Amino acid sequence: MNTSLLDLFQHPARSDFADMHRCLRLLEDLVSGYTDQADPRMRREDLRSFGQMLEHESLAHESSAPETVLAELAPYFQGMLRWNHPGTMINVTPPPTLPSVAAAAYTSALNPNGAQDMSSGLLLGTELAVVKMLSQLAGIDVDRSGGVFTFGGKSTNMHAIKHGIQRAQPQARREGITTPVRVVSSTQGHPCHEEACGWLGIGESSCLRVPTRADGVMDLHALENTIRRSVRAGEQVVTIFANGGTTIQMLVDPIGEIVALRDHLVEDLGLDYVPRVHVDSVVGWVWLFFRDYDFQANSLRFPPTTLARIRTQAARIAEVHLADSFGVDFHKTGFASYTSSIYMVADRTEIYQQGGITDADHPIGGGGRKGLPYQDLRFGHHSPFQYTLELSRSMAGPVQAYVNLKMLGVTGYQRLIGGLLVSSQRFADELTALSRFEVLSDADCQGFAVLFVAKPATDTPTLFDHAWTRAGLEYMARYNYRFYRYLFEQQALGRCPIACDYSSGYHKLVGGAKIGVHKSYPMSPFYDEKTAITYARTLGELLDEFDRQPADHTSVTGPHEARPLIFRPGSLA
Repeated sequence: MNTSLLDLFQHPARSDFADMHRCLRLLEDLVSGYTDQADPRMRREDLRSFGQMLEHESLAHESSAPETVLAELAPYFQGMLRWNHPGTMINVTPPPTLPSVAAAAYTSALNPNGAQDMSSGLLLGTELAVVKMLSQLAGIDVDRSGGVFTFGGKSTNMHAIKHGIQRAQPQARREGITTPVRVVSSTQGHPCHEEACGWLGIGESSCLRVPTRADGVMDLHALENTIRRSVRAGEQVVTIFANGGTTIQMLVDPIGEIVALRDHLVEDLGLDYVPRVHVDSVVGWVWLFFRDYDFQANSLRFPPTTLARIRTQAARIAEVHLADSFGVDFHKTGFASYTSSIYMVADRTEIYQQGGITDADHPIGGGGRKGLPYQDLRFGHHSPFQYTLELSRSMAGPVQAYVNLKMLGVTGYQRLIGGLLVSSQRFADELTALSRFEVLSDADCQGFAVLFVAKPATDTPTLFDHAWTRAGLEYMARYNYRFYRYLFEQQALGRCPIACDYSSGYHKLVGGAKIGVHKSYPMSPFYDEKTAITYARTLGELLDEFDRQPADHTSVTGPHEARPLIFRPGSLA
């Protein structure tokens, strides 16, 4: 074989990755040319559409040098958000810790397949270790619990639906569904609850949406009525989704009450199966780190407002141990890179059963092995591919989760999450103090997000005032949209260090109206109180600049295509 081709691989006589390090440094040098340390987004110089870019791409006939290919790759990094930048506040995406990324890169270079221990060595032990640590964190029995890493939060919810079907119709794996099945989620539940139903073939309409109370959590009376109606109609409610921390408000449903209602209905309706209660906690699982925090001593010296918020969230998510399963995304609030998601169950036999395996009845593999308890597993007996959705399983997710859990520990996560809460509250307080902004999320948001609107004047009434007319709200909506476009333009010009988002929010205004609002979702550990104050004042200065623009000024540029105007008048005349 051509010697130059062999140089692309690690030589079997070497154990170092010097050539890979060289490629990393080269790529870093090439991409850094698009990075301005003051900007939250990498500079985009190429303004072509993807279609125009593809016109110049084709499969090469001859081999190319790595340096040539990396130079062609580097421009594709243009326009990326820099999640480590404190001004990047678009969504719940953190910068990953560098040691976890290094561990994932090293693991990928060795290319283990987490389908089987015989090929991946003891690395599969990191997945088992993460399951144990999360079980301890959640307060569930480590001798019975289980978990599998999968391809994202949607997959954790797909697992929960499949396991619900598995309980109600054990024969469904081989024979298909014979009785219509339904899934229940609240109107605040993630859209992927419906999408997962579609992917599983039971139809998105099989996801029944239950209304919420005024505080945003599931209405248990409505839940009970929904389940009773479904059962009377000859359907099987197989999975009940409880929110374990929604993206913006960080709502956590009353998990214990939902489980108790489920148990009551099983008996009262004479069900021959037990509907699954799954907590969709891929964002809010991180509050478990405060489950045993001494709020009286408050060793980390959180201010009263932050402490109260943490106490509330920790108490709510602590009930996750009562559920049948829950999801965790380390790439959301665990400070790992995509993807690192795990589906956790209180009873691991349900994971074995998804592959047609039981601890007692069905041998797995040709060697007559059974689904063993984790503590009894021996090297050579662990083959997750026999019961997982994926036959090809990256070990990057488990390795990153393992590194972060061991490296940060409980107090490390407490400091990171608590710090973001403190800085987020300071940002909200500073915006309010400027008198030109109204913070909408203070009363009902328990997480890091801050939703706000710019006020055309200091005496503009609160957005929740019932005196608003359609014309007034539409003006407010267009004013804030124009300000969003102005901020967008200033980002592209390098004059705005803040990348916030424009969102429909979640508040219903007078007459059921909705308008677009500004959303700040900080996730960078470098976002501290001093930075929060600076950014709030910067927004105030930019708003003053914006007001000095001609009324017909239209911002035409931005780092990417701008979102459309959001104004839904509801019943307002």
